[in-house]
Amino acid sequence: MKFCGRTQMFPQYSLVESLAVIKRLGFDGVEICVEKFDWTRHDLAALPVAEIRQQIEALGLAPVSFSFHQDFLYDDEVFALLQQAIRLTPALGMHTFIFGGAKKRTGDAAEWRLMVERTRRLVAVAEECEVVLAEEFEPGFVVGSTADLLRLFEAIPSAHLAANLDLGHLFLCDPDPLDSIRQVGDKIAHCHISNMPRGVHDHEIPQKGDMDLRAYLRTLHEVGFAGGLALDLYKYDYETVAPEALACLRAMLAEAVKDA
Repeated sequence: MKFCGRTQMFPQYSLVESLAVIKRLGFDGVEICVEKFDWTRHDLAALPVAEIRQQIEALGLAPVSFSFHQDFLYDDEVFALLQQAIRLTPALGMHTFIFGGAKKRTGDAAEWRLMVERTRRLVAVAEECEVVLAEEFEPGFVVGSTADLLRLFEAIPSAHLAANLDLGHLFLCDPDPLDSIRQVGDKIAHCHISNMPRGVHDHEIPQKGDMDLRAYLRTLHEVGFAGGLALDLYKYDYETVAPEALACLRAMLAEAVKDA
C-alpha cells in the first residue's frame, strides 16, 4: 500500500508547489485534487498537466489518483467538467479517477435511476480513456453505504467502475465496516484514511478517534489491496501533522501485516 498526500490540503501553495511539499513530508505518492482547500475548482482548461506529470516523475512520487468531489447529479456544468477531468487522467500519468456523488434530495427511485444513468455515462468515458472510476460514498449521499455501492456495481457491471473506500465513512455508515471491506474486495481501487469519533463525520488524525485503524489495514491486506491510501484531513494544518500521522500509519500497517 502507498500512503498519499492530497494536493487539496495545501492552500498556501500552488498545486505544482504542493508536490514537493508532499514529497518532503514523506508520502509515497500523490492524489491530485480538482478542488482547492476552500472547495473552489481549479480551472481544468488551464491545469498545467504536463508540468504536474513532469514534477511527479522528477520527485519520484507515485502518480496514484486524480479526484473530483462535487455534485454531478443535479449540476449539468459539474457533470460536463467531470467528464473533462476523466479524460485528463491519462495525461497526468494516472489510471485511477476518484469521484463522489450528491446528497440525497428525494431518496426515491427516480433519484437512484438518475445516479445510475449519470454514472453509466461516466463509466463509458472511463472505458474510452482506459481509466478506472473509484466511487466514494458519504453519509447522507445517494450512494451512502457499502450496500448502495454494491447495488451501483450490480447496475453497472464494468471493470472500469470500482471503489474509493473512505475508511471513516465505512465506520459511520456500515454496521460492520470490516465485513464491508471484504464484500467490496477486489473492487477497491483506492482508499482515504483518517480516524473518526463514533457517530460524528469528523476527519481526525490517525492517533485520535474511535476507529481501530490496525484492523482496517489488516483487512485491506487480507483482501489483497495494494493501492493508494490518501491521508484525508481538513481541520488540521496538513503540513504540520502529516509527519507524525504518517509515522503512526506506517507502524500500524507493519503491525497489521505481521498479524495477518
